[in-house]
Amino acid sequence: MLIVLSFGSCKKDPSPEADKAYQPNLQRLRRHFNEIPRRAGTATVDSAVLIDGNDNKLFLVSDSNGELTIIAAYDISPSKYGYGSARGSNQTPRGVHEIAGKYGAGQPSGMCFYDRKPTGEIATIYTDTTDVEDDPVTSRILWLKGLEDINRTSYWRFIYIHGTNEEGLIGTPQSKGCIRMRNSDIIEFFDTIDTGMYVNIIRPENDTDSEEE
Repeated sequence: MLIVLSFGSCKKDPSPEADKAYQPNLQRLRRHFNEIPRRAGTATVDSAVLIDGNDNKLFLVSDSNGELTIIAAYDISPSKYGYGSARGSNQTPRGVHEIAGKYGAGQPSGMCFYDRKPTGEIATIYTDTTDVEDDPVTSRILWLKGLEDINRTSYWRFIYIHGTNEEGLIGTPQSKGCIRMRNSDIIEFFDTIDTGMYVNIIRPENDTDSEEE
């Protein structure tokens, strides 16, 4: 049974028809959820975050009596340079991570951060397709730590899940390695999860990087 409680508070296409047309690939999500215990070296996992590069979606899921339930889902933007973990690549790392740190609790929406500290500046948020040179980290930060050989670099590459000023581009690859979310979405998501939660970043099926599974 699939239960979708939320698809985020803002969408590029808010029409009811768009929501009805989209259906997540539950078999794909289940397969990658099942990878987590083995790759993280733990016995069982009750809930986790799955980031699907096929659909540019982030899913908060739970496993109850063998049924995968989607608790919440959000549009995201991964890297415009594709998937990989090499230093300087600006790519989004794939595979199993954990949330190593949470930053920004209580800060206003749009607050900019530098070294995970609020700067006092509120970003101008673009809800159209404006693409600006600046790439501020806004609202909230979830710092990811890679748990596999293919993503051990994630932590010191400062791979985050964070808010962005380019909200109108969410749903398409735009970042320099991190996972971007709309500001209202990252604030909501931030408040529902804890450090230590597992995150599996799933590269698109048409991705052709050379890293081994």
